[in-house]
Amino acid sequence: MLRAKSLTKYYKSTPALEQLELEVPEGTVFGILGPNGAGKTTFLRLVMGFVFPTSGTVNRGGLSPAGIGYLPERAFYPLQFSIRNYLNTQAKLVGLADSLRQDEVARLLQQVGLFRVADQRIGTCSRGMLQRLGLAQALLGDPDLLVLDEPALGLDPAGQVFMREQISALHQVGKTVLLSSHHLDEVTRICTHVAVLSRGRLVRTGALASMLAPRATVVIETGPLPAELASRLSERISGATITERKIVLEGDAVLRKAEVLRLLLDEGVDIRHLSEAHATLEEVFLEAIER
Repeated sequence: MLRAKSLTKYYKSTPALEQLELEVPEGTVFGILGPNGAGKTTFLRLVMGFVFPTSGTVNRGGLSPAGIGYLPERAFYPLQFSIRNYLNTQAKLVGLADSLRQDEVARLLQQVGLFRVADQRIGTCSRGMLQRLGLAQALLGDPDLLVLDEPALGLDPAGQVFMREQISALHQVGKTVLLSSHHLDEVTRICTHVAVLSRGRLVRTGALASMLAPRATVVIETGPLPAELASRLSERISGATITERKIVLEGDAVLRKAEVLRLLLDEGVDIRHLSEAHATLEEVFLEAIER
């Protein structure tokens, strides 16, 4: 869907991003993480075409920047417009036909929870309402790729839950979401993949589950395990420690937990207790930026 190759951006003599090699698979929720000044927003601006690279390329998979839904970190709106009038204007700008525009705007207002206050002036809106408006604008035209810069910034807990649910819903229907965030707990809940930037360079990237798996442990306590089944599990699952009444999965074996449980159930083995200990994204993040 999206690929950066040797992507570099300098502002005068200051590097904001250097030799970035990154691929965002289609249908993923991809989080861009990093300390302040790491290059997160610069990367998103390069994706959107708001700035040009000093060198390197961004391949958007055939999409033009105009065909990408975008929510900036801080948007500036015409304060005298009503919510509805502003969205109608933006819908016209993205090329929605007159016959479809009113229904599409009404649908999005319902989706983001602003339908009842659609005639309120933007100048009187709270931060949470503005984020909802920005999301509705990003969704105009039903884009396949959405770029969200700090979507939970300044939101209260209810607003964060709302944004998380919206992003999860987009993922469920196959959209690709590229987002930056400082909220590592939120990223853990919604992202399938992450990349960690530090001082303009990529220091870690991959599927989130694979990043956390090496530090994770799953303990399955069972009834008596038949010797033949224990032997089969040992051969099949590398990283599993198996005794008569316990199976311990570590490292990559944790990713095969569902497979192990299914096999135990198919063989009629009693599963008495399941416990899991996982690494946190914070641990992975701190380790990556301290290299």
